[in-house]
This record gives sequence, structure tokens and C-alpha cells, in this order.
Amino acid sequence: MSAGIRVRAIALAILMAAFATSVRAAPPATTIHVDDDAAPGGDGSALFPFNNVPDALNVAKASLGPVIIEVAPGLYSVDHSLVIDHSMELRGSSVLVKGADGWPTGEVVSGSETRIVGTALLGTHSLVDVGQPGGPAISGVTIGGFVFQATTTSVEVFLTRVQDYSIHNNVFLAPAMFGMHSVASSGTVEGNYFSGVGTGAIFSGGYPASPSNVVFQRNRAVKNALGGVLLNGASIGIPELGDETTAIIQGNDLSNNSENLKFSFGVRVFILRRDPGQPGDSQSEGNVHASIVGNRIVGNAMGFAIDAGFPHRTEPNTPGPVCDPRVFSGTIDLKLGGNTVSGSQLTPALVTFTRNTAALDPGMLSQWQYLHGATFTISDPDHALAGAFIDHPEADPFLGPCPGDKGHETLGNILRYNGVLLPNGRNF
Repeated sequence: MSAGIRVRAIALAILMAAFATSVRAAPPATTIHVDDDAAPGGDGSALFPFNNVPDALNVAKASLGPVIIEVAPGLYSVDHSLVIDHSMELRGSSVLVKGADGWPTGEVVSGSETRIVGTALLGTHSLVDVGQPGGPAISGVTIGGFVFQATTTSVEVFLTRVQDYSIHNNVFLAPAMFGMHSVASSGTVEGNYFSGVGTGAIFSGGYPASPSNVVFQRNRAVKNALGGVLLNGASIGIPELGDETTAIIQGNDLSNNSENLKFSFGVRVFILRRDPGQPGDSQSEGNVHASIVGNRIVGNAMGFAIDAGFPHRTEPNTPGPVCDPRVFSGTIDLKLGGNTVSGSQLTPALVTFTRNTAALDPGMLSQWQYLHGATFTISDPDHALAGAFIDHPEADPFLGPCPGDKGHETLGNILRYNGVLLPNGRNF
């Protein structure tokens, strides 16, 4: 054996030994069992499962290794948020029925349904709350196989500062305000069904220590009051000024979200929402980069709503006009392709540099500014947005009591569509 071959053989042996050591060192996952039919006082074993999810979560927190909480079919009523604050898998038993088109139908195989339902005591709190309040990001959370039903003022699954998450094969149902909301978090949302809520799924911006990089694929978000999926370029509800969302939205059915006949959407993309008096209310910029391909976007009021979000001109709920001192800006960069956009009741798309509602009702411009120096870039080789409503004024049309409203300010926004700079103006 030559010296070179001996060296390579020794190196390979060292690598194999190191791999074997790492495999031996990895502790097996601890499985905690839950069954609503079990007697009280269980220990989480297969023979004596807990009869509720909170007991299982309490035990999981004490585990040093990976944890799987396996929940049997049944009805699990929740008075307080189910809090997941470290890596684990929450595994329900629901088996979703898929249609011939490959998307979930909202039905569940008989006998497999694992339903988590919020009671009136839940109030405005999330049904499932993932992340450490005020703490560092956590990683490695998986939630699948459930039917969720929260209250009218609640989010069914809320993730804050969570990396490497997977939300898959769940059903999100009425009467919740939102199906899921992911803030400063990264992960994959796949094979879920959202219906009857306000908006199916919302993804809000992140920051370097906890970015927002998301994949939303093969889901069905239909017949919701407001919309299918929403991308927000800024964080919300946390003090960190996360200002970027990167998303892949592919192969979804985002249709018939039409309860609100004027404002409902298949996809909405906006710059930010940072309300005065809330954490992070100094933020004035957000950025969205998204690939939106191969989706069915049919029968909404608007196929797409592309707008500023909530650029306050005055602070809400204050006596008299209290001016918001911020000047809002940001970027939206969208790459579209292979989407079916049809049957829109109002327009295939609304593209505006103010809030969507203010563009459709200019009487609301006393509340909402236009962006300044923002850039919207849309690549749409299929021209799926043909016939879009465009609101791209050269100057702010509103005059009012705030310092910036004394004259018609030049806005300096840029709208680029398929590589062409579109002129200022309004076509509706």
C-alpha cells in the first residue's frame, strides 16, 4: 500500500469513527403521549398517557433531548395558550383528505381528527404560542396533524423568533382572526388548509439574529374573510426593528377569499405595520423579496394587493390630529410566474404606495401617508396582473395640518414592471 493510500485510509477511518461517535452521542427522542380518553393522573407513557396537552408540554420543558408530543385523536379544549418555547415536535393524528388536484379539501379521515379548540377563556391569546417572549430565537419546532379552532380575536398558531420550523398537514378553521402568523421566523408551511378565518397565513419581517425566510407551498387558503396569504416587510409586536421578509409562495390554492367584497385578496404584500404606541413604533421601513409561482388565485376581490401597509399620517384614537413624525419607505421585489389569476371581482391587482383602503377610498388619506422614495419591482412575464389598478402619484394629493402636508410633497417613488419604469399617475 502506497503512503498516499495509507494516509487516505487513515483519514477515512478517523472520519468514520467521528461519525459513529456523533451517532452514539445523539440521544433518542423522548415521546410523550396524550389521549383525551385517558384517565387523569397519567405519566405520559404509552400505557398511561396524559389526558391534556398542557401536562405534556410541562414535562417536555424538563427534557434535555429532542421531544415528540404525540396526541391521539380527540377534542382538546384550551383555556390558555399552549406555549412551545424550545425545540420539539407537536404531532397530531389527523390525516388530511386531498382532492384530485393534490390540495387538501379541509376534510379529515374519519377517526383521525385531533382537534384543538380555544374556549371563551382564551380571549385574544394565541391558541398555540411558539417562541420565548423577549428571549433569543429558538429553532426546530414542528407542528402537524391538527385541526385548530381559536376565538374570533385570536391567532391559531403564532410564531415569534423561531427558526427552522415546519407547519404541515393541519386544518385552520373559523372563527379565528388569523390562521397562523410568523414574526421574525423562518421555516416551511406545507400541505395545510385554511378557511373561514380572517387571513390564512401572515409572514412578518425579521432581522439578522432571527430572519424571516419562509416557504409556503401546496396549501389551500380559501373562503377567508380577508385573504389567503400576506407578506409584511417589517416585524410587528416586538421591539426589534426587523425589516426584511424573503418568501417563496408556490403551488397553492388562494381562491374565493371574497367575504369582504372590496378588500379581499389572494396575496397581499405590504411594507409594514408599526402602530403608534406599540413596540417598535419608531420603524419606518420594510422590505419584501418574494417568488410567487404556480398558484391558483381565482375569485377574490383582488388577486394581488401590493401596497404600503399602514403608513400612519396621524396617530389613531387620539383627540384631534396628532401627527405621526415618520416618513415611510421600503422596497417590494416580486417575481411572478405560472399563476392563474382570474375571476377577480374588483381587479387582478391593486398596486399603490399608500394603504390599500386609502387608494380605493381617497377620503381616508387624512389617516394614511404615501411612501417616499420607495421602489416596487414586479417581474410578471405572463402579464397575470394585466388590468391592474395603479396608484402612483408624483406628489402627495392630500393637504392637511401635519408639517409634511402643507404642500403637495414630491414622493419620489419608483414602480418598475417587467423592467420598464411606469410613469406617475392613477388609472382608476
